[in-house]
Amino acid sequence: MKKILYVVILLFSIGNIFCQTENLNQGKYKFAKRVFEKEYLKTAYEKFDGKIIIVNDFTIKYDEKTLNIPNLKEEYKLIFTKGIFYPNIVMGNEITEIKTKAEIDKMTKDEKIFYNMTRTDSLAIGAFDELPLLNPNFKTKRFLIWIFRNGEMNPTEWYFELQNANATKETELKEFIKKAKLTFCKSGTIII
Repeated sequence: MKKILYVVILLFSIGNIFCQTENLNQGKYKFAKRVFEKEYLKTAYEKFDGKIIIVNDFTIKYDEKTLNIPNLKEEYKLIFTKGIFYPNIVMGNEITEIKTKAEIDKMTKDEKIFYNMTRTDSLAIGAFDELPLLNPNFKTKRFLIWIFRNGEMNPTEWYFELQNANATKETELKEFIKKAKLTFCKSGTIII
């Protein structure tokens, strides 16, 4: 009897795994759908025209700004290494003066907090997901990312769109990204 019970439980567990489908009104799509429907404004973003240095597998420097991207699939790294998406899109062109350790040590606790919250020299990307159910056609790919800024505990969810006018249904992801342009980028909710 125990064996039969184990088999039934196992079958239901496996069935649930394979029957799960993505839904536009749940999970990662819930807020993204609303942003793309209500706040979408196609914009032509320029690629980064400064110096891009790939420091290591998860750190990229854009002139004086740094982007940390741990655990990102290799094919998606092209979005960042080709300068399609870069820190200035999130933080603007402003450059914060970087203080030395000695200068930071002299600050009060409140000054340190304010300094860290206003720094614009680095970002980190946490979650990175493609949103295939929101892609209106094969020439468009939409994504969500979590962006961590200095001095903030919780990331902000951002949504962006890439378009490749020359893409076909058969275009590989790498080829799509190489010729893609950033056409939409919007901050969403703070992740708690």
